[in-house]
Amino acid sequence: MVDWSGGDRRRANREDCIWIAHAPATAGAPTTVSPPSRSEAEHIIRAQFRSIVAANRRVLLCADFGYGYPGGFASLLAKSVPGELPPWRIVWRYLGKQVRDDLGTKPGGQPTNRNNRFDVASAINASVSNPASPGPFWCLFKPGGYPCIPQKKPQQPFTCASGNVAALRITDRRAKSDTPFRLFGTGSVGGQVLTGIPRLESIRFDSEFAACSAVWPFETGWAPSEGTWLDSEVRIFHAEIYPSVRAPLPDAIKDRGQVRAMWHWARDLDARDLLINEFAIPPGIASGSSEDHTIRREEGWILGCPP
Repeated sequence: MVDWSGGDRRRANREDCIWIAHAPATAGAPTTVSPPSRSEAEHIIRAQFRSIVAANRRVLLCADFGYGYPGGFASLLAKSVPGELPPWRIVWRYLGKQVRDDLGTKPGGQPTNRNNRFDVASAINASVSNPASPGPFWCLFKPGGYPCIPQKKPQQPFTCASGNVAALRITDRRAKSDTPFRLFGTGSVGGQVLTGIPRLESIRFDSEFAACSAVWPFETGWAPSEGTWLDSEVRIFHAEIYPSVRAPLPDAIKDRGQVRAMWHWARDLDARDLLINEFAIPPGIASGSSEDHTIRREEGWILGCPP
């Protein structure tokens, strides 16, 4: 279970930084670590994966940022991504190529954690919006730093030549999460999405783990009420979380308490063979409906999202 950060400084063992809770399902409690950069977090995750895959076991990796954007956003990027890909893959591939991390240098070769997320957001806004009404990304740490990124929320839904894009995904509305287009401010998640998806792209589709990985629900669909589901070759299973939908465990550092709580939640359900139910089609979403189609092809879903 990963609490992510889109920040551009090395930070660890405190609030508003990366926290990872991990352990075998048979453990009484997880190990928690706080790597000071996204590169070091990815290194830890990959090391865990290697040992698990080598032992022919299965791992669930969950991170607390959106694995997709509201329906219609992928169409804004389609011209920049060659090939016939589903909407979620267009977004992942685009961000995987455009977002750069660890810009500059640190003494001793440490990852800097500096990134170009604002440049990428600005470039997208510039390519799809009217200069008089820019969007869909908005809100900066330093207002006016990027002329194409407004400080205030654009009119919603955001309108451009290719259509409308809502501020929230269906799952965001249920979970009461913030819009992935807000880049700064209390509760904002835009930076986490922009810096998180490229890391998932790297882990999911590189040669080391590509043949044994799958992302829910994009590549797996919904878990059935009975019978088998995941391909037996899948050893690494990716799913999005939003820890705020569960009460954190008592902890001096809230973010650490949240990933611990999410680990215990999944472990306890798994011990009773109930975790698979969380991967079923969400209540109120009709199978084969336009909402179902949008969720599975573009927006994604939060594991454990309240009905």
